[in-house]
Amino acid sequence: MAEVLVVEDDEITRVLLESRLFNAGHRVHTASSVAEAHAVFRRGGAPDLVVSDMFMPGGSGLNLVASLRADPACAGVPVVFLSGRALPGDVEAARALGGTYLTKPFTMAELTEAIEGALGDGDAVLERAVREHLAGLGDLGDVAEREMFAYLLTLFVDGAPVLLADLERAVAAQDAALVETCAHRLAGSAANLGAEPLARWCAEVETWGRQAAAEPTPGPLPPTVTAALRRELATTCRVFSALTQGLAPARP
Repeated sequence: MAEVLVVEDDEITRVLLESRLFNAGHRVHTASSVAEAHAVFRRGGAPDLVVSDMFMPGGSGLNLVASLRADPACAGVPVVFLSGRALPGDVEAARALGGTYLTKPFTMAELTEAIEGALGDGDAVLERAVREHLAGLGDLGDVAEREMFAYLLTLFVDGAPVLLADLERAVAAQDAALVETCAHRLAGSAANLGAEPLARWCAEVETWGRQAAAEPTPGPLPPTVTAALRRELATTCRVFSALTQGLAPARP
């Protein structure tokens, strides 16, 4: 059972979602606007999941989630966006905020799948992907190969937080060239070890750095992007550390 906040201005849709989610065993809170959603957060803190209409009078779901991502207490809350529009820019905006996008009208099976995916064990998904990637690079049945991979994963876990700190200082200083360099290095290491979600966020930061370096007065890197990068790096380091123990456990 999860604690779910439904943010939807249409009453029929809101009541339907509340009923279906309640019947699925979730504890459900509802809000008909962004302002009401913020009030729910102030009263009860962060839920386990937010299901939000993307476009509502008086404030968009995108703005709501952007504000949550900027708050450390709510930054990691998974989100499922709902919208009757399916423009590519809308989908990209949802993904940039770490959300899942579901087009109206949708079936309850589609909603259930989206919610289960959002609430799923992200560590387990990443671990499977990394294992598959490493298996394509070498023989995981060979002790020497496993020890080599464990060594590489450890190198990443030890060095990536330092590189992220350098990147964040460069962002704060508006040093676009250094941002590009740090993001490029982090993206390459993540991709080489199979951490594709982290590599994609790094690539987005790298693109910003490259474009900003060519502009006389570059705009700031969106804080939602750096927050997502920080979250994904934490997940990656956690998964890599667990994998290291499985590949080459400490010898007595």
